[in-house]
Amino acid sequence: MKQLMIVLASLFLLLNTVFTNALASTHQRISQTSSILGEERTIQIALPENYHANPTATYPVMYLLDGDYNFKAVTGMLDMLANKGQLIPDVIVVAISDNGTSSYRNYMTPSFSDKQPDSASKFADYLESEVKPYIQSHYRTANNHILVGQSIGGLFVLNTLIENPVRFNHYIAISPSVWVGDNAIVKKAKNTLHTKTFSAVSLHLSLADETRMGQYDLINYLDLNPQASLTWQFTHYPDENHNSVGLIALRNSLKQIFNGWHINERALATKTPQSVLTHYANLQTQWQLKQAIPTNVAHSLMRYHYRNNLVDKVPAFIQNAKQTLPQSSQVLTAKQASYVGHFDSPKNALALLKSAEKEHAHSIEHLKAIASVYEQLGEQQNAQAYYKKALALAEKQQVAQWQLNILAAKVK
Repeated sequence: MKQLMIVLASLFLLLNTVFTNALASTHQRISQTSSILGEERTIQIALPENYHANPTATYPVMYLLDGDYNFKAVTGMLDMLANKGQLIPDVIVVAISDNGTSSYRNYMTPSFSDKQPDSASKFADYLESEVKPYIQSHYRTANNHILVGQSIGGLFVLNTLIENPVRFNHYIAISPSVWVGDNAIVKKAKNTLHTKTFSAVSLHLSLADETRMGQYDLINYLDLNPQASLTWQFTHYPDENHNSVGLIALRNSLKQIFNGWHINERALATKTPQSVLTHYANLQTQWQLKQAIPTNVAHSLMRYHYRNNLVDKVPAFIQNAKQTLPQSSQVLTAKQASYVGHFDSPKNALALLKSAEKEHAHSIEHLKAIASVYEQLGEQQNAQAYYKKALALAEKQQVAQWQLNILAAKVK
């Protein structure tokens, strides 16, 4: 009996370790049995690369249909658009895997007849009642949900919007198969959509160099029957085909959804620091998310003070900025230290960074900044200690290989 207890305890520790490591990973694949669909279903989850660096940040969630087909392309695009480019906020991707082509088409195709079972509505219930609650209970999600589908998946997106528009905030239908059932989804929209009560929802339609998708009938209906709570837009990509249009249409739709997150350099130069803070505070309230402002914006805020001889106002401004946008604390501190190190002294910059070290213990960038200042001061031993800390944290957070390479090159 004692041996059995030891074995069970060891097994528990092993499973707990595996589970903990899974949570640390930014890419996860999870299989569960769906009680609604009565079968095993799999989802892939991609967390933003800096997810673990800012423990109080929250993220919009994109639910991506035909997930295994689209996962690598979409997450790669988001890495450039959000993580590196910072043109939109960071987003959690939940890719819905398929159980084969026939099963996928069955669940994506609405029933337009009372004589046929409506598998599409059933699949929408699965997303709403099983997938979304799981994601919301395991990750730091914002109350901002995006449904994305292409072709027959785009038809499913439209059907979900028409049947129950409150389930998602944004619907992206890329070259949707409106033609199915002799444009039956348009007839359903005419009969159903105006009966629904919902708050602000957006629909983003796109079309490649296709002539028989039936989409213009839907556009005509939307144009002639405006609804105050539904904003929609359509983009035609005549130089893309049905397979190539997906990535560019999704990228542009996300930029439209999160319009205002990126402010270009010329526009920033015309704004006061307080107006910039107010702008981002309003956006985050509107989008119901909490994230750090883009790096170029933090840089612009500091540059404004130094160019206008307002250096003495910086500490009070930074304190106010952190209270207004708490998730921006690290990037603001780092930029402040950078300017202090350049215009004042590296020692003062180091004191500033060290004073916030405990607060930003999860931030690789903060540890790197401390290491860099130690290098400037010629304190190589301390610099090495912090580069090693940063590398260990990067490995734990499973960041991209290029980041690991940069840190590994610093460690001697």
